[in-house]
Amino acid sequence: LRSPSAPIAVRASTAAAQRTMGTVVREVPGRGRCLFAAADHEKDERVLTESPVFLSDPDAEPEILALLERLHAAEPFGLGHVKAHYAAVLSYLNASQAAYSVLTERWMPQQEKRIGLDEVERVVAALKVQLPPSDDADRVPEGRAQEELTPVILQRLIMAWEFNGFSGYDNSLLMYDRYSTASHSCDPNCASIVLMGLFKKKPAGKPCAASFENEVQAAGTMKKGDVFEQRYAGLALQARREMKCGEEITFNYCLTAEDMAQDFQHRRSQLNLRGWKFQCDCSRCVLEIRELLTGGKAFPTGEVEEEHVGKGEMLGLFEDM
Repeated sequence: LRSPSAPIAVRASTAAAQRTMGTVVREVPGRGRCLFAAADHEKDERVLTESPVFLSDPDAEPEILALLERLHAAEPFGLGHVKAHYAAVLSYLNASQAAYSVLTERWMPQQEKRIGLDEVERVVAALKVQLPPSDDADRVPEGRAQEELTPVILQRLIMAWEFNGFSGYDNSLLMYDRYSTASHSCDPNCASIVLMGLFKKKPAGKPCAASFENEVQAAGTMKKGDVFEQRYAGLALQARREMKCGEEITFNYCLTAEDMAQDFQHRRSQLNLRGWKFQCDCSRCVLEIRELLTGGKAFPTGEVEEEHVGKGEMLGLFEDM
């Protein structure tokens, strides 16, 4: 299998686009790779600013997307959508070695009934018919280890995207390196911020570029007639309170303010209903369980601060993605 399009990868070119030095990823027994503060942080300080390492753009490979949609229509995929399957195939074909390594290191469940091997074998067989391989040297981007796309490999990539991918603009999916290792908490020490940027608008009829390479544009490169549009550019984590070096970095994955005002049972059920296949054992949940078992105390409810802090700041000027 080989795609004719260029690699879709991100390489941050300025400190404004990528600020990760205040964080470190560590292996935690039983939980995998988690994110920790590598320095003390003041309240409201930016802890992490990151651009995605890979963009799964629906316009990048329309033939592959159409094939997956036909397979899904004939026999629905267990996930109920094709976004993770498409992102998995696209990243296999086009991801740089660095981006591919990030994908294969993501947390995923040991088993996921919704992504059965029979289903993935059907996808691989169809892909081989539509996109027969040319030769081994042209199978994946230069510099990446050569490997045949097997059902097991594709299944792992699908799970990596399903459980770690972030929704972007125009039905795209994005993968982050350090941001995706931060754990959920019902009493998080960080808030998630969406970063917006000014992207150079592509001329009419020009295909969408496949890469974030050299994305940040200096003001001096602007020329008369350039047209820019504001779009999603990345994510950031901002300290909600003072943080000490070595403290694990957490944020609220998806719970609303109303959810956060409820007890641990409600919050856990909402996480599961929204696709997160883990049981939250954050300090708040553990405290509420202990109170329930030892004293039967009522859980505190009421107004809870919203975790997502608006759109954040403008990140910079970008070439069209």
